[in-house]
Amino acid sequence: MDRELPPVTQPPAAVVQPPPLPTPTPETFAAAMPAAVGVPRAAAATIHFEAWGPRVLLEAFPGIEREFRRQAPWIDVQARLDNALNSDGLRTRLRIGEGPDVSRLAPEDVFDFTAAGFLHGLGARIDADAELRGAAPAAAASRTGAGGERSALSLGAAHQCVLYNEDHLEDAGVEAPVTWNRAWSVAEFEEAARRLVVADGDRVERFGLTAIPAYARPVLAEAGDGSFLDAAQRASTMATPQRQARLQRLTGWQTTLAIELPISFRFVAPFSGGLASMHIDRTDVGRWIRASVPWAVAPLPAWDDRDVLTEAEELCVAVPAASSEPDAAWVFARFLLSAPAQRALARTSLVTPARPETLDDPAFLNPNRRPYNRTPLIQATTRAMLSPAHPGAKAWHALTGDAIAPVRRGNEDAAAYLERADALITRQLRLRGWSAAADRPGYRQPLPYGNWFLADLEERGL
Repeated sequence: MDRELPPVTQPPAAVVQPPPLPTPTPETFAAAMPAAVGVPRAAAATIHFEAWGPRVLLEAFPGIEREFRRQAPWIDVQARLDNALNSDGLRTRLRIGEGPDVSRLAPEDVFDFTAAGFLHGLGARIDADAELRGAAPAAAASRTGAGGERSALSLGAAHQCVLYNEDHLEDAGVEAPVTWNRAWSVAEFEEAARRLVVADGDRVERFGLTAIPAYARPVLAEAGDGSFLDAAQRASTMATPQRQARLQRLTGWQTTLAIELPISFRFVAPFSGGLASMHIDRTDVGRWIRASVPWAVAPLPAWDDRDVLTEAEELCVAVPAASSEPDAAWVFARFLLSAPAQRALARTSLVTPARPETLDDPAFLNPNRRPYNRTPLIQATTRAMLSPAHPGAKAWHALTGDAIAPVRRGNEDAAAYLERADALITRQLRLRGWSAAADRPGYRQPLPYGNWFLADLEERGL
């Protein structure tokens, strides 16, 4: 294919040395845990807590547990922090009535687990806890079951943003927006990416952009006001002319425009190594960017003069219905949203904490960590798209993740892809008898068919 490369940007004339970091900010902790209103104190209760994730996240939990033990000595927490754990394994154990008392849960599984009756309902406890509702109002509303049942707490989220190399942008004369209130338009973003490409004849030395496949999620959500089902909620409606046009334009970034270096999965190495000037990903990858790279964050580009949306990947915890100590489990799950626990999570740089007050805390605004300006991350908490909440949501999550990469590379037709996605998601809805009438509290589905669509993905080569 004949590709016209953009004008060449000359490489930097000198190596830029980053300035020395300031003195570390002292860490502080609150003296007491807020009272868990309406929850009786269990006598000498023992609960089991499970979580998985990056090492730096798991290393934060022992300190949180020690502070919890100091404030609630009547509850013994036995933790299993292990990357061998995952939601699929938890699903199997919960189906036979086994599992921990408090567990991390993949956000895309909250609907399924709630509808299957696997989780302890938290609505009454949340309604009785005025401090929690005031201090972290979005913590219980991010992921819900049918009819809005609240069975999981969001401790924070990693949001999609544009990570950019400050030196590269400065050398090319590109200015990045620092607020979601004035984001790049798509045309402006494409022009910036063109200017950041460095080419020598037919060889590209540096691309303007890399992006995770899941960047398609907020793009598709903006194209339809976040609605992915028809009015009766019986069929998926991803295949629209507007969404097809957007996917075609994204394909152009990797083919016609030649500004984007295709990557699969979440692969930060091209950006960390200087092969790309911008990288669209969730900012929890920041710890894996080389310390010598002077990176910052900007909001995602805006499509069609619309409000810019970002995807939130929440850190969710839930209390399984089979827990023999639901009161004690709630006290611990609730503590994970207390000020000390939120500060500990903020210091990992993996999530933007759920308590708004922590966004102004030195634990989150530590000037020793990149990015120095966290304004876009703070504002992203109010710009997160609403993920689908229906029996096809797990299929939607997979289809708009790594499986969409062939479309972005131009190897798969966007219209055909969207039609197949609709067929798979609609089948999930029909398998579980879903409709607008089922969108109510108390909806229960048969045994989870969460992985049935994966066979179709393999058969169709997606």
